Amino acid sequence: MTQPASRGAGSRSPLLTLDTVEKSFGSNRVLQDVSFKIRPGEVIGLLGENGTGKSTLMNIVAGALTPSGGRIRYADAEHRFGSIAESIQAGIAFVHQELSVIGSLSVGENLFLGDLPRNRVGLVDFPKIRLASRAMLDAIGATWIDPKMPAGTLRAGEQQLVEIARAAARKPRLLILDEPTSSLTPHEVSAFLSYVTRARTEGTAIIFITHRLEEAMTICDRLLVLRNGAIVADRVPGETSKEQIIRDMTGKDSPFAYRGRAQHQGDIALNLSGICDGGHLEDISLTVRKALNVRMTDDRQLITTLSGGNQQKVIFARALLSDPRLLLLDEPTHGVDVGAKSELYEIIRNAADQGLSVIVASSELPEITALCDRVGVLSKGRLAGVLERDRINDETLLRLAFSEHEGQAC
Repeated sequence: MTQPASRGAGSRSPLLTLDTVEKSFGSNRVLQDVSFKIRPGEVIGLLGENGTGKSTLMNIVAGALTPSGGRIRYADAEHRFGSIAESIQAGIAFVHQELSVIGSLSVGENLFLGDLPRNRVGLVDFPKIRLASRAMLDAIGATWIDPKMPAGTLRAGEQQLVEIARAAARKPRLLILDEPTSSLTPHEVSAFLSYVTRARTEGTAIIFITHRLEEAMTICDRLLVLRNGAIVADRVPGETSKEQIIRDMTGKDSPFAYRGRAQHQGDIALNLSGICDGGHLEDISLTVRKALNVRMTDDRQLITTLSGGNQQKVIFARALLSDPRLLLLDEPTHGVDVGAKSELYEIIRNAADQGLSVIVASSELPEITALCDRVGVLSKGRLAGVLERDRINDETLLRLAFSEHEGQAC
């Protein structure tokens, strides 16, 4: 496969080259003939549905797994890392989607875990930790996180930023990011992507695993698509479309198009009037008017062994078994790949078609525009507006979402 030229990387020699890499677990072939190169200062998006081999591939690069075949060159030498510690020593940092911060320790202690600085008498140098931690957090745009705070009091997204700050502080030659923005707010995403841009400029090669195609199209130089353990596409964002990438990933069209439905103007299923909680919500008034292709071995299989999308389908099935009149969904496709999203969207649409009232809380604009007949937009705890279908678009949604923040620093 011919690999297109990339912005930022110029004509530099590849930092990492994979040549026909394969990986099997027993008779299960997970990766087959995977070949690609990444140069210093290049950002590659690694895309694909859950279970396509993305994490396996990156664990091979990072030394956690040994390939079954193929060759790997790193820094102009053929190499297979024998351990994670060996790859870290060589300048590779891997930020996993699964959080590993220790909640009982402070943010600063987590940032220096395993390498706590000592003062002249051999005690932990907490002032030095706080000062250095402040610089590490500022470098990735997490300026509001206090190094003295217990890490367990942070939101999941903030804990993810702590993990990223720890990896970034090593000044790695190759940085692997697995779903780094899945738990971040839009403001946190903006700050994080600014860091990625700076790291690219400084010559860091970055592999960015994500399900958020808009981010991948914005920040990445190239997009590699894995399907069934093989690279099926190597594209430049400016020369392709989100719809094409989705077809590469799934073999199907985009699930993000709104499909018109007959809207029933009958009984009110839920009526909120002047709702306040004394802290976060103020004067909220809203009315809402009026199966599953789970891939598993059998019904005794542990839910934790299923992919994220199949776990979500099981949760949907449990909720629908009670024959509810109103279904509340809080970030229903968080961390789910685009193929599973398509199936979940069909479940939601079918439930609504059968008369079920559905309220979806989501931070993903494509999801909102794909699913919703009406949208209520909250800004700093106030209902900033309710949009009918013909007024739902990204510009209006964002304007309302930030309307209560005008004139204030983020």
